[in-house]
Amino acid sequence: MITTDLFKHKFIPAKKKSDYLMIVLHGRGDSIRPFRQFDDELNIPEMNYLLLNAPRKFMTGYTWYGEPPYQANGVLKIREKLFTLLNELENQGWKSENIFFFGFSQGCLISADIGLNYPKQLGGVVGISGYFNFYPRWKNNLADDSKKTPWMFTHGHADDILPLPETKYGVEKLKSAGLKVEWVEMEKKHTLEVEEYPLIRKWVRNQLSTLSKN
Repeated sequence: MITTDLFKHKFIPAKKKSDYLMIVLHGRGDSIRPFRQFDDELNIPEMNYLLLNAPRKFMTGYTWYGEPPYQANGVLKIREKLFTLLNELENQGWKSENIFFFGFSQGCLISADIGLNYPKQLGGVVGISGYFNFYPRWKNNLADDSKKTPWMFTHGHADDILPLPETKYGVEKLKSAGLKVEWVEMEKKHTLEVEEYPLIRKWVRNQLSTLSKN
């Protein structure tokens, strides 16, 4: 069980008792509702899940930050809040290297920002149909432990909201910093498709296998 007053949330315990946790961040205007069966969809029995609602109301759902070009301060505020959450989780017995971030669209940007700026190694960052907000001197601010965090991104050629070339350019910047990134291009729109689950499952299982050996 997880306790926090920082976000409205839902905790989904693993079907097999374990210390692995995936924090799930939705896209703009969405909420935790579509992810309530995420454990069954992703089908990794040894994974616990923490679904978070973004703090700001937007249309029928929530948003993590304001519209570009005014997102920078909003991203910093969410970073600070998620860092506090990670500290809470650590105090509750969750090790950072066992914690994964999964984000769709806006949630992908926030997940990537945490992966780049949290000073400790995470289990991994999975970004779906997302993009990046690179702050000045971001490479210089990368901690040695955070460089060990593995990444996976998927994106669609038919994405008419966030063009694939822009996200791919961001991924190449991550690779240029020496980060371990798996990049998957798909024939899809700005969505999370059923066909992606086996790819994500395989990647996460590979990371779990590595963690279990350490």
